[in-house]
This record gives sequence, structure tokens and C-alpha cells, in this order.
Amino acid sequence: MEEKRNNATSQRPAGARILDAGIIPINLPKYIGLIKTEEAYTKNRKNAITVFKSDQVTITLIALQQDETIRPGSEEGEAIMSLQVIDGQLAFESMGTDVKLQTGELLTLHQQLSFKATATTDCICLLTMIK
Repeated sequence: MEEKRNNATSQRPAGARILDAGIIPINLPKYIGLIKTEEAYTKNRKNAITVFKSDQVTITLIALQQDETIRPGSEEGEAIMSLQVIDGQLAFESMGTDVKLQTGELLTLHQQLSFKATATTDCICLLTMIK
């Protein structure tokens, strides 16, 4: 398997890291600390980092301050997803159904369903998209 890496950016100069390989240990506490200290989290009240990305699967760690939301992008609407709350609480809405998620809870959603997830407290979650 060919190893894939991302490149460092001006916002994340030390950000070069492996995104796809046979085995990738992912230090979630390290990445939580990173995204919560970056300017984007303070300025935009949310921030995220992709910790794994292949042709079929993308795993993104997301930090949201209270009342901030996430919605699917155009690609995400084509995928099956799971959303796990690592810390905090989320209100999740899709197809007229409201679900409250708390620390440690996981929700799945099938393809092509729109959704909105709103942090009811400061929140850390892990979004997995499978094409």
C-alpha cells in the first residue's frame, strides 16, 4: 500500500502527517489539543482536522463551541456516515427526527440524507464518512 500524506499549510505549519497507510496510530487527545488552540477555533468557534483519508473513508475530528453547527457538504450527502460524540453534547436533526447525543454516544446515517448537528455544549466529535 502506498502511504499518503498531507502537506503543511500556513495555518498548520507542523501539519504534515500520514493520512493513509497500512497502519496509522491516531492520537486523538493530541489532535483535540491542537484544533482547540488554533486561531480557527477562536475566530470561527469551530475547527476540524482530517485524521484519515482514503478513496472510500474519511475520518474528521471536529471541535465545536456551544451553538455552532455542522452540515453535510456536497460530497458528504453521497456517503454513509457515523458521528460519535467524544466529549460534550450535540442536537442532531435529519428527516424530521431530532436526536440528542451525549459523550460516548454514536449515531449512523444512511446515504443522501441531509442533517444538521448543533453543539448544545462545547463539543468534540468524530465524523466518519464512507462512500
